[in-house]
Amino acid sequence: MLRYLPVSVFLVFALQSWAAVAQTSDEGAIEKPVATQEEVDAVVLIPSLHNGISYIGGGIGVVERKALEQWAKGYSLRIEMATKSGSYLGDMRVRVFNASGALILDAPSDGPLFFVMLPEGNYAIDVSGLPPSEYAGMKREVKIVDGKQVRAFFAWP
Repeated sequence: MLRYLPVSVFLVFALQSWAAVAQTSDEGAIEKPVATQEEVDAVVLIPSLHNGISYIGGGIGVVERKALEQWAKGYSLRIEMATKSGSYLGDMRVRVFNASGALILDAPSDGPLFFVMLPEGNYAIDVSGLPPSEYAGMKREVKIVDGKQVRAFFAWP
């Protein structure tokens, strides 16, 4: 009697085979080095709003990172989080304080990039790992100027 495997079993085997090839093709890396514009356009990005401040975080993988960078060009603050060895970090807590020291944004970032739309002015940015985390808080002072995107880079040992 001839038996057929369900399509789902075939797909599992196919995906496992592809993953094995992808993991070994570049010293264990499975991240694509380049994102096509078609892949970037397919990413759905939804910003959040807190206290009237629009923000969005992410950037896990080449495709999402490129989509986020293209989409958030008009945001006034770009925050990047990584280790000094160059590994990007996710699961971080981003807090923004205004010039008076009042907390105006407290939000998690799912990936190494975090964009915030702030009006012109001076701000303090505090970034730390979400508990439990080995990444202690780091602070940066930024001055937002209309029409320009300010970059704040945070690197942990």
